[in-house]
Amino acid sequence: MQDLENRQNRQLRSRLESIATAGEILRVSLGTTSLRDAVRTLLLGLAEVAPCRAAAIFEVEGTHLRELGRIVDGEIEESPSETLPLDQVPALREALVGNRHAMVEDAPSLVSGRPSEAALFIPFEGRLGTTSGGEEIRASHLLWVDAPEGAILAESLDTLVAMASQAGVVLTGYRYRDDLERTYKALQTANNRLQRDIDRARRIQEGLLPQNLPDIPGLSVASRYQPAEKVSGDYFDCFPLDPTQPQGVHCLVMADVSGHGISAAMVMAMFKVLLRRESRIGLAPSVVLERMNRTFLEQVRGLHYVTVFLAHFDPTTGLLVWCSAGHCPQILVRADGAMDVLAGDGLFVGAFDDLGALDRTTTMRTGDTLVLYTDGITEAEGRDGELFEFERLSAILGESSGQSASGMLQSALDRLAAFVDGVPLQDDLTLFAARA
Repeated sequence: MQDLENRQNRQLRSRLESIATAGEILRVSLGTTSLRDAVRTLLLGLAEVAPCRAAAIFEVEGTHLRELGRIVDGEIEESPSETLPLDQVPALREALVGNRHAMVEDAPSLVSGRPSEAALFIPFEGRLGTTSGGEEIRASHLLWVDAPEGAILAESLDTLVAMASQAGVVLTGYRYRDDLERTYKALQTANNRLQRDIDRARRIQEGLLPQNLPDIPGLSVASRYQPAEKVSGDYFDCFPLDPTQPQGVHCLVMADVSGHGISAAMVMAMFKVLLRRESRIGLAPSVVLERMNRTFLEQVRGLHYVTVFLAHFDPTTGLLVWCSAGHCPQILVRADGAMDVLAGDGLFVGAFDDLGALDRTTTMRTGDTLVLYTDGITEAEGRDGELFEFERLSAILGESSGQSASGMLQSALDRLAAFVDGVPLQDDLTLFAARA
């Protein structure tokens, strides 16, 4: 009875020492900086605990094992890139399914060119188990000890099993961390590439806006454009309907493509090309927009729509023919400070079959100023979330009606800057003014 008790005490002491040894090796492995280094540390510790010809640590990947690291004759070697099929060693599959260690007398050697010898399989869990061939694999990692020395193995088996039972946590932690680092770097690379594409798209977008406004007889024109951080689709233009008659009827347009990003900028470029192609003497603004609407429905297919204010101005008579397709109300500031609100009832270009845009007419007299804008200014937010809104913009324009066209726009922007008080713009801001 006393002998049995002493033997049990020795076994308990041996197991505790094994756990302590395993814990010390794992503690050292936790101090490494990568999964590769952690595996190398574990293998070096294993070689000290259980001298053997070779040892390796694997991760289960479906029907194969992928080697994480190996040690041969006491030296760390680079792991091969190929994987080991589970079906190659039936006893290996049984050990993984049962998640129990096993000794195989005639197992294929991990060392190339060496004969098969006894090997010890110690499965352990790290990541969640996988499924292979319809059979649940309970273990997700494997410690393979090749040709261990029998006498020493009997004394070190408890240490190996204890180490394997804890190593899964270490390896899984490093695996997840390395996966996160790789994902972060990939996202960072993709983000940098996207940012370069956005910067190029912005430069292209800005290049589509008129760089120099034309000289229109009887009109003094000015513009302001402040891009937000995102690429969007603001567009304005001013050009003669007949390029051979630069003193003739001019097209004035302000448009805003829905959404943000590179696709919105591409649609804006398409809008400019179509507008230049469709605009000509004899075609009213509403007809031009109806023709463009059909093309947009065919090509863009509702992915983006465009709000448009389109006008034809005749410098010889002061006649302004205009229509609006879903665009915010534009403003005609009279010389005396009174205001005409140019609000149409048409629908967005590229959204519906029937645009419903109607032509309206008015006359610009000396001192009158037509102000076109996008909702980037009226929907700008202050620090308290309040919007700048149409009423505030129209009041500022009325107060500054005695200034030049450029001065009126600058007054509006100065008041806007004070209103937002440093809050970044959420949308591009575009203003255009034409003073008769």
